[in-house]
Amino acid sequence: MRKSRAAQIRLQTPHWRILALVAVLLIGMEREARAYTDPGTGAMIWQMLVAGVVGAAFYFRRFTTWFKNKGRKD
Repeated sequence: MRKSRAAQIRLQTPHWRILALVAVLLIGMEREARAYTDPGTGAMIWQMLVAGVVGAAFYFRRFTTWFKNKGRKD
C-alpha cells in the first residue's frame, strides 16, 4: 500500500526546525566560559574579516568582468 504524497511530506521533518531547536537549546543552556583571550586575538579577527572582504571584492570584480566579456562577440 502506497502512502499519499501529503503523508510522505508530513513524515519528513524539515532540517531548519531541527537546527533552530538545537540553536535555542545551545543558547538557553549557556555556561560561564572562564576563558582567556590574549590581546592579539582581536587584531587577528579584524585581519581575517578585512581579508575576506577584499577577497570577495576581487572575486566579484573578476566575475563581473568575465560576465561582461562573455556578452561581447569580437
